[in-house]
Amino acid sequence: MTKVSDFLRDIAIPDLAHDVRVDYMVAAASQVQKQARWLFVALLMTTPVAVLVTPESAGWFVRWALPAAMALYCLSGIFSLRKDNQFETKPWRAERFIVQSSISSLIGALISTTWAISSWLGAEGTERLHFPVILVMGALATAYCVASIRAAAAMHLLIDIVPIAALLFFTGSTLDMAAAVSLTLAGIFQWRMINVHHQHVVELLLLKRKSQTLALTDPLTGLLNRRALLDFAEALGSDGGKSRLLLIDIDRFKAVNDSHGHDVGDSVLQEVARIIDVHAGNNVSSARLGGEEFALLGTPEALPADKAAQLLSEIRNTAMPHGGQVTVSIGVAEGTLEDDRAWRTLYKQADDALYEAKRLGRDRQYHSDDLEIAAHPQRRADDPPAAPIPRQNVA
Repeated sequence: MTKVSDFLRDIAIPDLAHDVRVDYMVAAASQVQKQARWLFVALLMTTPVAVLVTPESAGWFVRWALPAAMALYCLSGIFSLRKDNQFETKPWRAERFIVQSSISSLIGALISTTWAISSWLGAEGTERLHFPVILVMGALATAYCVASIRAAAAMHLLIDIVPIAALLFFTGSTLDMAAAVSLTLAGIFQWRMINVHHQHVVELLLLKRKSQTLALTDPLTGLLNRRALLDFAEALGSDGGKSRLLLIDIDRFKAVNDSHGHDVGDSVLQEVARIIDVHAGNNVSSARLGGEEFALLGTPEALPADKAAQLLSEIRNTAMPHGGQVTVSIGVAEGTLEDDRAWRTLYKQADDALYEAKRLGRDRQYHSDDLEIAAHPQRRADDPPAAPIPRQNVA
């Protein structure tokens, strides 16, 4: 989006927490799109009625030009809202829709106010009071429909209510002055309700985001949990390419807990998680799978082959909370992730490689391809897959 669009978007919905900005944009756009359809239909239906009751003495501009402008405005809005914008999957469309809705709201408010004031000026006696009342009823209904876009709601309340209330207040008529005060109070109350609605929606979205975060992250380390890693694997698999999985297990972690206590052990887990998470980023996710086992999953381009050796060195040479050295063993495997079965296959290959790294002495990496070659050095590429290597308990 352009800088102008960004500026208009921030004006339309200010004071949004960064974590929920996209969620709010999508929710606001979806709500306005649903409600605005009926608003445009209602305005379009009242337009011919207004033409019929407007006297000829009002002039062609008030009787024909302004109703025609309103009808074209409503038809344009109805036509534009027929499109399925798919805000959930394309949130950038929600931002664009909000900016467009704010501009459209301004145009509608100007047409309505011009029509009401022109009709009011051309009317006589008690008939004059009908026009501001009708205008304010429409303004309050419109502000409610676009309440999720506070700037659009504010424009309607200000442009529709303030000018007509000022005209009524300065006519000198006690009835007009009372009507002006009532219209102003109605606008203020509506604005108050719009702000309360905005705050409630933001609070609900923040609570929803917090719940989602708690459901998908490990509470001790802040890394993704196993469920979230599976979701990431599914997203990677949708691209159709290969993925690389590193299973990382802390060597002899039980000894740390036994010697220094679980609080210190938790601190060691957090420090190892911090080092692993440094290597997460675009197309790479880090996770704690449980206990002292971690994972890095990503595309081969984003998670290069030398990443395992780099991690071994970083963890081995980092000062740990218990004052001693910590090493890890790493199993590496590559494969596709087109479905759940493919994920299980990739995970088993990396897990078998991790076990072999433990068996060979720990503090090292082992690749699943090397495991296959070691088990069957004479295997041809078209041979059926080998049976899994029996596993012993290796910490």
